[in-house]
Amino acid sequence: MTMAADSGAEDGPGTATALAQLRRAEDAVSGPELAREYRDLLARTPRALHRDGGPRHLTASAIVLDAPGDHVALVWHRKGRFWVQPGGHLEDGETDLELAARREIAEEIGLEDLERVGDGPAMLHRHGLDAAFGSCREHWDVQYLLRAPAGAGELPLTVSEESAAVRWVPWPRRTEGGGLDSSALPEGTVPDLAGTLEALEPYLARWSR
Repeated sequence: MTMAADSGAEDGPGTATALAQLRRAEDAVSGPELAREYRDLLARTPRALHRDGGPRHLTASAIVLDAPGDHVALVWHRKGRFWVQPGGHLEDGETDLELAARREIAEEIGLEDLERVGDGPAMLHRHGLDAAFGSCREHWDVQYLLRAPAGAGELPLTVSEESAAVRWVPWPRRTEGGGLDSSALPEGTVPDLAGTLEALEPYLARWSR
């Protein structure tokens, strides 16, 4: 099994660290073209690394699975009113996308010491937002795949001010017909999460050999 936990040292003010991470995102399941579009956005608008960078800006999140790969951690998003993976905006002064995702995970579900699966981001995902998100109109999310050090039964998740509710849910499995059975995902799960998990299956298998 090939995994890494380091994300490189922070470069200080600027976008060099994030741009380097987005170069590694060319190997993500979302493909190299989308990674280049993310880099172009950040090169043209460096403030897009943060919430005040305009209506379109980057966010960082992670699909967190337990050690056996049987469960995925979800949080109830207060504004969006849906279940989704932990993540959010980079704070002022943050320039490292992976560290921002890890901070959000610690704040929202109370997990630390996670192993990164793969060399960099596992998925890039753009999605529009409704009026509940204020001036944010589109999030260009950088998603990592992180593995917890134990099974879901040994790692209770922590509710905090950042998360109204948290839970481990079964990772969707293939049916006999070859489709993905997402019935175990709770009602109100963000609609595209099942597709994200399905797309990540070969990536996870590749890095778990």
